[in-house]
Amino acid sequence: MAAPDTRQLVEEVTRVVLGRLEDLQMRIVVGVSNRHAHLSKEDLATLFGVDEMTVYRRVRQPSDFAAVETVSISGPRATFGKLRLMGPCRAKTQVELSRTDCVTLGIDAPITQSGHLDNAGPIDIEGPKGKIHVEHGVMVAARHIHMGPSHAEAWGLADQDLVKVAFGGQRGGVLDNFIIRIKDDWVPEIHLDTDEANALGLRDGMFGKLIRE
Repeated sequence: MAAPDTRQLVEEVTRVVLGRLEDLQMRIVVGVSNRHAHLSKEDLATLFGVDEMTVYRRVRQPSDFAAVETVSISGPRATFGKLRLMGPCRAKTQVELSRTDCVTLGIDAPITQSGHLDNAGPIDIEGPKGKIHVEHGVMVAARHIHMGPSHAEAWGLADQDLVKVAFGGQRGGVLDNFIIRIKDDWVPEIHLDTDEANALGLRDGMFGKLIRE
């Protein structure tokens, strides 16, 4: 048997190694987002009588945290108790639910980006010190990917770009329409809600691979 050409062998090994490195570089950790709420300072004061939330645990994005405080939310058909608050406070109160949650509560909520609340659904929120009604507060978060400017530049992405992500596993597949969101202190993280994660058999801490168009 003839010995393989050394140059061809080196080129093939290089191609495989570079391809593997690219695969690793494009892998992003998955964050499965359960139902939760963000409160404005005014609404936090009404519901809890305080001006700051208490940190329960830190999450991957450096400036964000899960709070000790929880609320009850109600729609026409049902009530959910012990809904976790996420801090810090936002300019406007918003409740992020899955489509299944919305059906259970009897709320028609749009799939949209965080903070885009003009057409958001109505919700009643109750805390230990009071109740509020938010006419435009409920949304189903559009699937998105957080990242900082350095990763965006390395991957050739800009804020609000749409990309696809491939997920492995027995129920894996490819999802499209992930919105790229960029902020100075953000780290790469794929955000999916529980409906999407359950459909693909995903858990928090797994990985998806960004597909470059």
